[in-house]
Amino acid sequence: MSTTPLQFVPFTSSMDGTFWSELSRRKLVQYRLSEGPFDIGAAYSCGSAAGLPALANLDIGSFGHASGGLKTPDSCPLHGLLYLPNSLTDMKKMDKSELLRASGERAWAAACDGRALKDPSLLNRFVVLIYIDLKKYTFCYWFGFPVVRLPEEVTLVKPPQRLGDVFDDSRLTSLNAAYATLDTPEKRAAFLVVPTGEEVQIRSLEDVPTLVADSQTFYLAFSDPSTSPTHPGWPLRNLLAMVVHCWGHSLSQCSVLCYRREARHGHVDSSHSLVLNVQLCASVTAKGNSAPMYVGWERNAAGQLGPRSVDLSASLDPARLMENALELNLQLMRWRLAPTLDLETVASTKCLLLGAGTLGCSVARCLISWGVRNITFVDDGVVSYSNPARQSLYTARDCRDGGRPKCDAAAEALRAVSPAVHARGENLRVPMAGHSVPAHAEEHVQANVQRLEALVAEHDAVFLLLDTREARWLPTVVAAAQRKVVINAALGFDTFLVMRHGVAQGEARDDGEKLGCYFCNDVVGPADSTRDRTLDQQCTVTRPGVGAMAGALAAELLVGLLQSPLKGRCPASDDASDENPLGPVPHQIRGFLARHAYMTPTCAAFPMCTACSPPVLGEYASRGWEFVLQVLNDAAYLERLTGLSRLHEETDLDQVWALSDSEESAS
Repeated sequence: MSTTPLQFVPFTSSMDGTFWSELSRRKLVQYRLSEGPFDIGAAYSCGSAAGLPALANLDIGSFGHASGGLKTPDSCPLHGLLYLPNSLTDMKKMDKSELLRASGERAWAAACDGRALKDPSLLNRFVVLIYIDLKKYTFCYWFGFPVVRLPEEVTLVKPPQRLGDVFDDSRLTSLNAAYATLDTPEKRAAFLVVPTGEEVQIRSLEDVPTLVADSQTFYLAFSDPSTSPTHPGWPLRNLLAMVVHCWGHSLSQCSVLCYRREARHGHVDSSHSLVLNVQLCASVTAKGNSAPMYVGWERNAAGQLGPRSVDLSASLDPARLMENALELNLQLMRWRLAPTLDLETVASTKCLLLGAGTLGCSVARCLISWGVRNITFVDDGVVSYSNPARQSLYTARDCRDGGRPKCDAAAEALRAVSPAVHARGENLRVPMAGHSVPAHAEEHVQANVQRLEALVAEHDAVFLLLDTREARWLPTVVAAAQRKVVINAALGFDTFLVMRHGVAQGEARDDGEKLGCYFCNDVVGPADSTRDRTLDQQCTVTRPGVGAMAGALAAELLVGLLQSPLKGRCPASDDASDENPLGPVPHQIRGFLARHAYMTPTCAAFPMCTACSPPVLGEYASRGWEFVLQVLNDAAYLERLTGLSRLHEETDLDQVWALSDSEESAS
């Protein structure tokens, strides 16, 4: 009778990014100079797709546990030892044969004292050496999966068979159901399959002597990580060695079931499992040897016995990992949902946030979620104890000792959320129309105006998120003069306004005329709205969700605007067929939380606007600081300049109430 040597498919190590990240953290914080060994776990599966190698999987769950890697209904554990030499030289000097032998002896001890009969996973062991370069995030590693080297080859009595050719459908169904009852990975490592009529039973390895004594047919079964149509996986080697050691005197041949399973549309198929009839050798050790010998070092990519290396410098650095993870979320939008989405323009847009209160915090968080990388906060307030609950970038720690400057605390918090963001703060008070300037403060206020002009020039988009109506006047004028994109957001008790300012391009007008700004619907000039206010008028009294809603819509409005080839000159649209990948871009979004309703009106630029009309921009261009100072000291000057005063006289306007959209920064 001719026989064929039985060959086995060795394990292939497979580590995901979480494994390397956690290993780096532990080396730096916990292990330090200690070289180990440290307990570590891995896992393999009998459900791998055809053509895949027999993977030993390691992930973040591998550390400090008896098993790690996959946690699936068909996974089994590998028990390992981790060595961390502190240099490549130390790694080369380590006695590889001794390390493999020490790990293999643990498996063999479990086979000899009977522990492996109760927990067959104890036969599956590995050892791994890893040198970590924490500066370059490179790793040099070598895995060994020790197995007993039998003195004689195990041979096949006849060619391997598919289980589907040995078991009928009823037995296959029974086997799959019985395997599913093995509720721990350890029980799935190896077991006995005993046919009983049209069904099968799964029994413990401890029952082998009883079954042999009763001359009952059984299969030595194990969860097989191999996908080869003819060769079993590596775990069978130690399992057969234990069979020879324990029952070799009564077993010369053995039927082996290499159990493999595949889930398809909710149905489990194991018909592709292998059935082997093997001729066992007589002894585990060669003559003259008292202990078995071990083999099992993994080969590298070149097929040689030697270590492998991996360079994760581009993906393992925590800041890069976070940046890559955010980029992944955004890039996935372009796979199916929005193929034409222009993420590069969004990421490169520099955003200036005037105001770091409820709106400023909400807008900033949404912007970094969209991949915006450059954000500057402008605010002169400090964090008070009432802020952190509604203003998401602050904590109670920021309120201590009188409160940190909001601009600095917000920028620091944003960098902590996303290290890839270039966030900075400018502690600057924006001069306000109608708030007179004493002579001794003129130089300081002029410096603030010049700094504001420089900041607007440095950025591509300006968000007006300030407390009062008059605080928004100067930034509106400066941004209009520099033709910058402006997004304005303002809050009421249960209402909000989010709008974009129109941007003129020379004499050209897209869609017939320029869209209006925040002040274009007013027929009075901005004035000091903080005078003679009670506490409830000084503080922002809004429903808590209003700020988050308005902040999110403000960020979304900018991103939608950036998708248009016209950018800030994009006409207002409510057409659902708009080619913009994010939908039509309105001029205004007015929300009414009491009715859970939105309106998206469009308003043209007002020729007598106190902020963006030609007379105002002309005076600002020609007189500069002198013009600004005159408005600060005399807000009524704007009404005279634009012709609103004459309009009042002509219409005999007795009184005009100006709604104040405030967003408090200190309460």
